[in-house]
Amino acid sequence: MYVISPYYDRNRKGETGYLAKDPAGFAYSRNITVKAGNATFTLGVHCGVVNKVKLAFLHHAELYPFAYPDGNASVILRQIVVFCKVCWMH
Repeated sequence: MYVISPYYDRNRKGETGYLAKDPAGFAYSRNITVKAGNATFTLGVHCGVVNKVKLAFLHHAELYPFAYPDGNASVILRQIVVFCKVCWMH
């Protein structure tokens, strides 16, 4: 089983690079590039395993700057479309 989640560029404390400090030992795996509309997005994939569950975090600073960012419907839809496309490719 995989759990796939956005890796927000900044956590609630405003820190970047916080996933590398996690004791579970998440590490950068690769990049995945997808098209959404007229734009192309390259996301970093960071992987790890916790309690035998494989976790993959998708990082793109512009798409996922922090949890619950303000955005209009087109911004939110772009986040969802890119996330779904990357999950399908993963």
